[in-house]
Amino acid sequence: MENDTIKMIAEYSRILSQILYEVLEQNYLQKTAPYQLTQKQFSILKLLKTSGPFLGSELAEILDISRPAASKNIDKLVKLKLVSRKNIMKDRRTTQIKLLKKGEDFVTAFEDMREKRQIKSLSTFNKKERLQLSELLRRYVQQCLLQNDVMDLVCLQCNEAIKEKCILKDYIERCRFCHKIENKSQK
Repeated sequence: MENDTIKMIAEYSRILSQILYEVLEQNYLQKTAPYQLTQKQFSILKLLKTSGPFLGSELAEILDISRPAASKNIDKLVKLKLVSRKNIMKDRRTTQIKLLKKGEDFVTAFEDMREKRQIKSLSTFNKKERLQLSELLRRYVQQCLLQNDVMDLVCLQCNEAIKEKCILKDYIERCRFCHKIENKSQK
């Protein structure tokens, strides 16, 4: 009986992860955007909204992508007039990336749509059940990460959304967002 429960949890976990990424995140992104954006491009916008301007190299480091990949993503966002790029030093390769109003409006619209859909999805749960679900999911995710020894490979990319409740807060140097944001350039 217990093995059946564990198998069902594993299957529901797989289904949930697929729903969360493919159906909710990607679908919301496509429905909100009048243009095609990748998840990395959206992460750049969200990061800029929550934490202010960054150097292009800092964005690459936080998102764990190469500088050329970051530059390519930023180029598209500049072309769409969602962010601005400004040289800040004599070295033309050092640029500051800043979110523009159009980019901020886009992130806000995406977050509003996602929140409305989450509220609708959770409408059958009472407040106590929602709190319980939140705590159980937090513990489950934490145990999955710890047992699989992937803490150094994982960044939850919360964009500071969960800050103090972050599962990785005890591993702050391993969370690209928390650690790098705290150490970002103040230029």
